[in-house]
Amino acid sequence: MNIRSCKTCIVIVLLLAGSLTTLSALRVKSDDLIDEYTWCVLRYDHKVRSEQFGSIAVAYPTAGTVLIPANMMSLEVCRAALASQGSTVREILDAYEQYCIDTMLHTSPAFFQQGDEWNTPNIACFRKESADEMKALGQICFRGDLIGDCYGQASFNTAALRLAGVPPEEVFTITIWGHALNIIKVDGEWYVFDSTYAEYVRKGYWDSLIFEDYPLPPPYNRIMYLENDKYFINFGTPAPQYFPKLVEPYCNIDGELLIDITEAIVPKFNNSVLGGQVWEIHRFLENATPCPEMKTVAVPISVEDAVGSTVEEKAQSLVDFVEEFVLSQTGDDPPNQYDRSLYCKGFLSVDYPQAYANAAKYAAWTSYLAIRLDSPLSILDPRITVLWIRLNILNRQILHQDCVAFSDFPYLRRAGSSVDQAVMAYGTLRNMKKDSDFWSVDDVYVLVTDDYEGYLAVNMHDTWKYLSFEKGQMMSNTAPIDVVMVFNEVDYLNAWEE
Repeated sequence: MNIRSCKTCIVIVLLLAGSLTTLSALRVKSDDLIDEYTWCVLRYDHKVRSEQFGSIAVAYPTAGTVLIPANMMSLEVCRAALASQGSTVREILDAYEQYCIDTMLHTSPAFFQQGDEWNTPNIACFRKESADEMKALGQICFRGDLIGDCYGQASFNTAALRLAGVPPEEVFTITIWGHALNIIKVDGEWYVFDSTYAEYVRKGYWDSLIFEDYPLPPPYNRIMYLENDKYFINFGTPAPQYFPKLVEPYCNIDGELLIDITEAIVPKFNNSVLGGQVWEIHRFLENATPCPEMKTVAVPISVEDAVGSTVEEKAQSLVDFVEEFVLSQTGDDPPNQYDRSLYCKGFLSVDYPQAYANAAKYAAWTSYLAIRLDSPLSILDPRITVLWIRLNILNRQILHQDCVAFSDFPYLRRAGSSVDQAVMAYGTLRNMKKDSDFWSVDDVYVLVTDDYEGYLAVNMHDTWKYLSFEKGQMMSNTAPIDVVMVFNEVDYLNAWEE
């Protein structure tokens, strides 16, 4: 069943996903669940923390374990997989290499002078673009169609190569200390694939994105983890202050297979050590346990399953098949990578959309905006917020209609749907001071109508005002009609009553 089979009625979409149970408020069973899903929402850290809430936590088990299956539900990844079809892994990789050379560009040099918001001096920058965001950034860049950092690109690559037909045992995102890229097995030999060199290959500075041995400087001689939609192998971080949940060794792949993989790839990375504890592989296997948040089930869909007479029809069919499979794998306790990938994708049809509002209050750039706009008179805060957003954020759908962007992304992209803008306004107000405190969670709600228009309901001195991000009046005393979703970071309702 396709999450997006209904384009005009969120109610039906939510019923398909099992999100609506009654017409009353859906109180969360556990605040921990909202937090866990919040961390799956991808974000763009900056040196500025949320004044009120601090920094958002790291996605768990890793950003890639939720980003890869989320990317497999992206039209752009499915197009890339279809463009890379081949009867052998060698043919697939050769075709995919050309696809990356033609389309990809690293985030840092993507925009002029490398001095804007995308090039921020943060010691722990977890900027992880999804495939949909990489495409949205490409729309405003002259020199690349898909813009992403190394981790974003590597996660895109793993997803595309998996859908192109490469088995999960033969392609991984590999994170070394300070960089992320891919390893892929071709004709019995492992190769390193790094799409961040695409611009240099286009300019003739480099010959290929495929390496037999990777040119790795000594400071990076540390392999941290391997991941794809099915497997997660964590060798343990040397920086627990940034990755507190990655201290323990995890492994959910066959030990003999992992021994073969590490013996083949370690020499390719300048004989790198394994993790922060410098594991010997047999000792690692003796100590490692399966990560409880990883379900050892691979996405069983490839380009061979695509149906349709055009590339777009085939790509959409792949998206539909993957979405159906992902939904069939959800509902575990604790939530697995597929549960989390729905939030990474940004689907409004999830069980806990409160996670999107919760993520917005942590968003570094949104918090920065709140500090800049905060008024000494709190009654002006909503007016200033909606005015700034309407003047600076183009009302344009940058993700799919049934998805919501993390609120820093519209700020950086300077575009977003009215739902994106409403969530961004929520995060902005929650970081603004109201009288002697901050704007309360009980005073701010995101409203979504059945035709995907977003509004923000704000309680101003016991009177509800409604901020609009469409054309026309910015603030109204009258609630929008046909509201089918209402949420803040705590509550989720499917009808609005003042």
